[in-house]
Amino acid sequence: MMKLSSKCRYGIRAVIEIARNYQQRPTKRKEIAASQNLDDSYLENILIDLKNKNIVAALRGAKGGFILKRAPNEITLLQVIESLQGDLSPAECLNTPDICDRSDNCVTKSVWQKMKDAQEGVLKNVTVKDLLEQELAGEKRLKL
Repeated sequence: MMKLSSKCRYGIRAVIEIARNYQQRPTKRKEIAASQNLDDSYLENILIDLKNKNIVAALRGAKGGFILKRAPNEITLLQVIESLQGDLSPAECLNTPDICDRSDNCVTKSVWQKMKDAQEGVLKNVTVKDLLEQELAGEKRLKL
């Protein structure tokens, strides 16, 4: 089972907060922290990871802050999660079969692959724009 880390959940919330201001203005880190009730120093580390994975960009100066590198409809939940948490494989052998000498005839390997495919299938079909629209419509079904 995939369990999202706090870092990942907070990162998704930060990306949504930045997306609210898409093509209007950069979003300041302190604004994100206050709005989402997140620790500022912890958020800083999350934003650095998101920047390093090309999800957000940081703009310096008095009018600086964070912006999305792509439009909200082009950023999937899968991309954000993988940028903060890495691969979603429930078993290491899916990515590196050499670590297990039973990989070629493992009875559970196909189950782990189906789990990974199902998770990725859901997450790659939800964009940041989808989440913003759900929020605006008052739908808070996707608790992060």
